Amino acid sequence: MAGMLLVLAFNLLAGFNDGGNLLATLLPARLRPVLLWLWLAVIVSAGPLVLGTHVADTITQRIVLPQTLRRVMDPALTASLLVVLVSWWQRVPTSMSLALIGAMAGSGVAAGLPVVWGGVARALVGFVLTVLLGGLLGLSTARLGTAVLRRLRRGLLISLFLFLTAALEGVAYGGNDLEKAIGLLHFGGLAWQGAILLSVLSFAAGSIVGSWRIARTVGSQILRLRPTEALYTQMATGLSVVLAALTGIPVSTSQTVDASLLGVGSADNPRHVGWGVVRRMAAAWVLTPISAFVAGGICAWLFRTI
Repeated sequence: MAGMLLVLAFNLLAGFNDGGNLLATLLPARLRPVLLWLWLAVIVSAGPLVLGTHVADTITQRIVLPQTLRRVMDPALTASLLVVLVSWWQRVPTSMSLALIGAMAGSGVAAGLPVVWGGVARALVGFVLTVLLGGLLGLSTARLGTAVLRRLRRGLLISLFLFLTAALEGVAYGGNDLEKAIGLLHFGGLAWQGAILLSVLSFAAGSIVGSWRIARTVGSQILRLRPTEALYTQMATGLSVVLAALTGIPVSTSQTVDASLLGVGSADNPRHVGWGVVRRMAAAWVLTPISAFVAGGICAWLFRTI
């Protein structure tokens, strides 16, 4: 029971962090916040249904051995919660995936349990490649899109495209990031339908409570988003994360959003990008798995001695 509550708390915090990143690219639509949150919940819930549960399988089987997962689950979730909460408080979006994977590995080592290092390495390499792909797609999509949209009427058409690409981005999130919680809840004994429902509800609750801190950082301090730039960012992010989800690699939609923003901003004018915030985020990406690994080891030791 405690493990299930920790999973829900982890996913609630994902709503704070990841929900803010997703929300940032919808802000140019200028809808009421309640409509944005409802839209996010609906499209995110479609992710596992459309893309399958490959990432959930990776989290529960390819970071530590399935038969030892119960022993590392509580300390790993506690450690990753602490790491992400600190980042959220500093208004720096970080990676829930890196935090969880680092904490699982650290907890496993501290408990003397085997860690599937090949799976850990695959996840870390996949994270880097997906972020790079998001940046490259953001750059190329912005350049191509600018040339195409010059010949089309703006306004309503841009708004329609914005919601279509937002749907792609939300489905990608549901088929990748959200599956960390789905996989752990299913491993804890819930049916897939119940695991998906609870994951969506906890994510939505977190988004409503705490997503604005990150949304303002991403949507204004990295790059002041206009509707067309939000559209390019969503398309680049969605395509990158969908590819990772189909290959079972747990990545970070949040970090891919940020990388896509950099690509889009660089296509227009690199001087418009808030490079100071970018440097803080890049440092957080590097420090997150390291600090989560250490925190996971400490939490494993504390859980064993208490």
